[in-house]
Formats: sequence, structure tokens, C-alpha cells
Amino acid sequence: MQGKLSRLAVDLGDQVEKGQLLAALNSVELARIRSRLNSLKARKEAATAEYQREKQLRSESFTSEEEFLDAKAAYLEITAEYDSIREQLAVFGSDSSAADSSLAQYALRSPIQGRIERMDARLGQTLSSSDTPFTVADTSVVWVMLQVAETDIGRVSVGDEVQVFSKSVEDRFHTGEVSWISNELDEETRTIPVRVVLESPNGDLRPNTYAKARVMTQSAASLPLVPHDAVQTIDDESVVFVPGNEGGAYKAVPVTLGKEANDWIEIKSGISANTEVVSVGAFDLMSAITASGRSAAHGH
Repeated sequence: MQGKLSRLAVDLGDQVEKGQLLAALNSVELARIRSRLNSLKARKEAATAEYQREKQLRSESFTSEEEFLDAKAAYLEITAEYDSIREQLAVFGSDSSAADSSLAQYALRSPIQGRIERMDARLGQTLSSSDTPFTVADTSVVWVMLQVAETDIGRVSVGDEVQVFSKSVEDRFHTGEVSWISNELDEETRTIPVRVVLESPNGDLRPNTYAKARVMTQSAASLPLVPHDAVQTIDDESVVFVPGNEGGAYKAVPVTLGKEANDWIEIKSGISANTEVVSVGAFDLMSAITASGRSAAHGH
């Protein structure tokens, strides 16, 4: 179905709700189909009334079997055609109950809640079913695709906790879990794809960006791990910085350190495995708190 874009209701970057109007189109083809449906509706009502009348008369032997069957056949035929047109409109996502004054108008609505990430639409543009004028993305839950070495894949299981550090969010980690492990090995890199599902309620994890991840395998899941740069020293005590009660504020939390390997440190006590900690900028926070006292909160 083709239509000419007559109205734009949103702009690039807008947050939209499921079912919200994105744009309106005028379609000659849609007007023809709706007009046909209205005509069939009137004929269907007449055929239904005639069929019911003949059915009643036949039960009282006031009409012939042939007249009754003719009325029934006409009713079934018009009903089938009417239902077919309604299904055709439903495929287009169109309302079959449009008023006569808006037979040609088609409302393009968002199928999900999300944000307008791409927009290729302008007034007067002719769109067809193969065009994608809007891309709406729900970034509150994202996938992170990891490439795990074949020598390590045996230690990874669905449900394992994963700590993800993205370059697009440099001051903290996101915690998710393994939801899928591929059966296929990439022969060039000798790695296996692993999918991690993360919640990103603020939409701060951007698609197609690179990230580092630490999979908490069953043997290591009991202790949280943080990057080496996240651990600072205040008054001869090891601390990490976690979000405070106010937005943009952080506080120092004393921790007990465990083993260290590959720039990661086990935390034996002080935080839980899903606690978000500051990595990039932790030294600056330590310097500010050292200067103003441990009770100070540093806006960052």
C-alpha cells in the first residue's frame, strides 16, 4: 500500500509510547478498500436480514427449500468477502471504521514504547510498505554480544552474572546475565558468541559500541570483581566509590581485597556482586574526598 505523508507528529530523538501517532498518510488505495468495505457492510446487513427472514419462513413451511438455500448462500458469500476486506485492512494496521471524510487517511503508530532513533520521513513523501520512515528502539534492555575464547567457554553457563564496562558510560558498570551461548565456533578468531542481557533504564548504553565484560562463572560468582583502577586508598584503607543518595554524588565504601589478576581485584567484603562502582575517575574522587573529608560527596 502506498501513501503520501501528510503530517509528522514526532521528531528524531522523541520518546514515544506504544500506539502513539508518528505520522499520517493519505492513500488512494486505502480509500478504495475502505469504500469497498462500507459498500459490503450495507449489502451484508441486507443479506443477513434476508437470510434470517427466509430461515424463519422455512421453519414455518412458508417458503421453499430453494429460496432458503439461495438466501443462505448469498449471506455466506457476502460475509466472506466482507471479512476478507477487514482482514486486508488489519494487515495494513488500519482502522476499518474510519469515517467517510477520512477514508484515505492512514495513521502510522509506534508498535512499542521507545525512542525515535532514525527518521527518514518528510512531508509530501510517498511511502510504500517496503519503506522504513521511523526506527523506534526500546533501549531499556540491551544485548551485549561477547566473544569468548574456546578455551574458556566450558566455564561459562546460561544465567552467569556478567559485569559490563562500556566506553559510552565510563564511570560505572552495568550488571547482566548470560542468556544464550552459541554452538558455533568462529574459525578465524577461535571464539564463541555469548549473549548478555542488561537493563539500561536510562538508555545510556549505546548500540554498536564496544565494551569489556567479566563473566562471573560458578566458581567465582561468590565474590564481586572490580577493575584495579576502581580501588583507591584513603587513610590506609581500601575503598571503592558507589553512587550516593543524590544524583551525581558518590560515596567511598571500605572494602576488603582478595586475589588480583588481569587488572581485576576480588572484593571479599564491603559490596555485593551487583553493586555499581566507579572505575574511570575514581582517583579524582579520592583526591577530592581526601581534601574535604570522608563525609563529603563529590558531584561528578
